[in-house]
Amino acid sequence: MTRAASRRGAPAIFVSLTLLTATARLTLAVANPDEPAAVVVYPYVIVDTANRTDTLIQLSNTDATNPIDLRCFYEDFTPTCVNGQAGERCVPDASACSGICFPHDFPLCVGGQAGETCFPGSTCSGACIPPPPRIPFRLRATALQPLAWHASNGLQHLPLDNTLTSSVPAVGSDPFVGTLRCVAITDDPNQPSASNVLVGQATVEHSVGTPLSDLAYSDAATYRAIGIKALSQIPDGDEFLQLGGVAAEYDACPGVANLEHFVDGAMVPSGSSGAQVSTTMVVANCTTTAVGVTDTVEQFLVYNEFGQRLTASRSVHGQLVIPLSMIDTPHPQNSIFYYGVLGTLTAQTRILGQGSGLHVIAIESHRDLNVPEHVQTEAFVAHGAGARPLTDVIAFRLPRCPGDCNDDGSVTVDELVLGVNIALESAPVTACPAMDGDGDATVTVNELVAGVHTTLAGCPPAVTPVIPIATPIPTPTVLPLESAGPEVTHFGLATADDRPLSPDAVDAQGRPVFQRPFGQGMTLIIEARAGLSGKRPGGTTYSESGELPDLQVLVSRALGDGNPAVCEHNGHSGGIPAVPALDFADDPATVAAINDLGCRAFGGIGVPSPYTRAPSGLFAFVNPASTVQFAIPIAKAWAFPVGDTVVATRVRDIAGNLGAAREIVVRVSQ
Repeated sequence: MTRAASRRGAPAIFVSLTLLTATARLTLAVANPDEPAAVVVYPYVIVDTANRTDTLIQLSNTDATNPIDLRCFYEDFTPTCVNGQAGERCVPDASACSGICFPHDFPLCVGGQAGETCFPGSTCSGACIPPPPRIPFRLRATALQPLAWHASNGLQHLPLDNTLTSSVPAVGSDPFVGTLRCVAITDDPNQPSASNVLVGQATVEHSVGTPLSDLAYSDAATYRAIGIKALSQIPDGDEFLQLGGVAAEYDACPGVANLEHFVDGAMVPSGSSGAQVSTTMVVANCTTTAVGVTDTVEQFLVYNEFGQRLTASRSVHGQLVIPLSMIDTPHPQNSIFYYGVLGTLTAQTRILGQGSGLHVIAIESHRDLNVPEHVQTEAFVAHGAGARPLTDVIAFRLPRCPGDCNDDGSVTVDELVLGVNIALESAPVTACPAMDGDGDATVTVNELVAGVHTTLAGCPPAVTPVIPIATPIPTPTVLPLESAGPEVTHFGLATADDRPLSPDAVDAQGRPVFQRPFGQGMTLIIEARAGLSGKRPGGTTYSESGELPDLQVLVSRALGDGNPAVCEHNGHSGGIPAVPALDFADDPATVAAINDLGCRAFGGIGVPSPYTRAPSGLFAFVNPASTVQFAIPIAKAWAFPVGDTVVATRVRDIAGNLGAAREIVVRVSQ
């Protein structure tokens, strides 16, 4: 256990072949790492031989009486460099450093030559091509049986009581960064089981130097696998496990995760000297399909110790593994997650999932400044803030394919021969359940013919599940002819903890007035729905090419220092210039002002709102008739000045139609 782990509370003991421990820091409210479940998810599995990094997987059956069969699959998110130069990679590259690179730290080359770096991204001069998405396998754990293997090697010999499988495969590529998911199944490998008996953990192991060298040391960061419980009803038997929602077969995944952490670059006491802290964030989508990867957007709300809030967003292709201070910039010292920018040692970050539930793991690293090559790490699961209201799915296998005994997506002559032997009762039906199409424990001529047809025509393609989703139905209204574009259904303020505020007054022009004691620590909320055009509101808030985005917001007085630089990509969190006339013109200065404020906005996805809460405490639109919501957090760097500032907004739909503008007044007293 690392020094960092000792300050987080008592470790949880895992029933396994080793004495490794894990920190039970914060557990998820719905998908729980501490209770036996029917599905276990390992969001972070890494193998990188060049950097002496591997992952020990541990999995146990807690049932004292019965064995449990499992269908597992690795998901490989490590792209391959194609048409590049020899040795180039699409992951952080140790080859540029003649010393040592640390995969759980923001990239730092220790012991190398002056100016050498560990590249924070792709070093591939060609194209980075995604790998095949899955490495499937099956296994059986007997009663109370613990299993353990390294991802780099797999497990060649299993103490099994039948011939369900003979080994656990290695991940197949090096370097490898991905996930592992295991689903409890019945004797029929195509049927999920409702048995909540699985627990697991993973240990990321890292070593430096040879055993006899001065630099020799090893480090291990352990986290509990995330368990997802099956509900009381038996799953329906198709390849899709429905997690949460109106037709749930399993517990829901969290849509929001809370992470309490040191900020990158923070110095904390450690022994006789200080240690510098940094954290790697791992976000894995809860939804996963058998033939592709779910692309989502994750949004990050960062609160420092003074309650000030900053935001960032990042696209996720199935999984995101990134140092905190590189989420929003390629230059860590300019990041909102860096000590010199955020201004406090610790912070709380809320990660909001869009389009999928999410699993979040943090790898916290402590670097001894006296011996900088010594890094101690700890891993922990972020706390889930309630169930996601929509359904996530895990496609735990390919669609059932008649005659495909080994689930490889095709039917061979050997499999047809096995089917004939089962029909003649010279082989058990358990040798190939895929031949038994109607599940009656026999193989008939019709089922053999179906297997022959599959041999000739191939297995059926994967399909997307039809998932019922409860969504509010907007109430239609008649809009003025001049407002063919979206109607702004709500425009106002919310507190820093996402509670919508009511106006304090109405001015002489009928505009709502929101009076606040300070010019920061609040959020502008804009909601909209389709206008007369019938086209849905667009979702863009910022245009890198300098055009007008779909969300357009102007302020009558400058926010912060009024810096006209758009988005301040050099790391300076400047203010927003004013457009006193509040005229939505297309001149360069106005367009720049709109984009400058818009680049701090997020939302526009059109799902139940993650930015405002109803009186019940659940996230919801302020106006139930809304179909889209945008949020612009107001931080100190772009705070409202003392006095009255008029804010105007309008929204454009996907066909280019502009809606009518609305205005509010933000009145700051000090």
